[in-house]
Amino acid sequence: MSAGDRAIRALAAATVVGIGGIAAVISYRHALGVAQAHGETGVTAYLTPLTIDGLVFVASMVMLDSARRRQQSPALARLALALGIGATVAVNVLHGLEHGPVGAVIAAWPAVTLVVVVELLMGMIRRGRTVPSKAPADPAPAVDEDAPEPVPAGYELWESMPPADPAWWPLPKITTPPRPADEAPVPAAPEPVPAAVPEPDTHQRQAAEVFADEIAAGRVPSIRAIRRALRVGQPRAQQVRAYLAVLAEHGTVPAAQ
Repeated sequence: MSAGDRAIRALAAATVVGIGGIAAVISYRHALGVAQAHGETGVTAYLTPLTIDGLVFVASMVMLDSARRRQQSPALARLALALGIGATVAVNVLHGLEHGPVGAVIAAWPAVTLVVVVELLMGMIRRGRTVPSKAPADPAPAVDEDAPEPVPAGYELWESMPPADPAWWPLPKITTPPRPADEAPVPAAPEPVPAAVPEPDTHQRQAAEVFADEIAAGRVPSIRAIRRALRVGQPRAQQVRAYLAVLAEHGTVPAAQ
């Protein structure tokens, strides 16, 4: 808080306290006059006005404490404040009522001023409370990049142990027992002999000439293409296609005759 703010708050507090003191004295005298006019005497008459203004002050202090604790004000404190304000205004109105309505208003004004001043003072205290700032967190410790990395417990003992010398190493060589003489070797399977290309007929020879490029590339033409090229039926086209499949498998095209 700056020096100017502190000066303003101090001046406002002094003004509030001064006006409140004046209003409290006037309100007390009015309440004392009403108490004496209605049968109270001696110490009782002097103390009765203090119970009215004291109720307002105590209720305001309880509400101030609740505000500082960030809690809701108790219902009894709000009720006590309302009763105290009502009693203060009523006593001052009764004191000035014998002088007419204007006298009642003038007599009630110090009581209203006292209540407003007390509430203003409580508001200044509530707003002026300081919220404790959080303590700064401890900075993280600096990490030394050159420091060696920690090793698990017992790792030093592992490194200091001599290497094991197993008795089972190296493994013994496994020798294959000789085969008995009566066991004859199994002859190797003969290589498959490629099937001979059958002797083509007229349609097959013609199809081989028409589809020579496809057969050389290892492709077999479709039955529809064979029927369209040779103008033959479905069964005959199937036979021709089977012949062309053999040619495509061997990659051979018969010489044209």
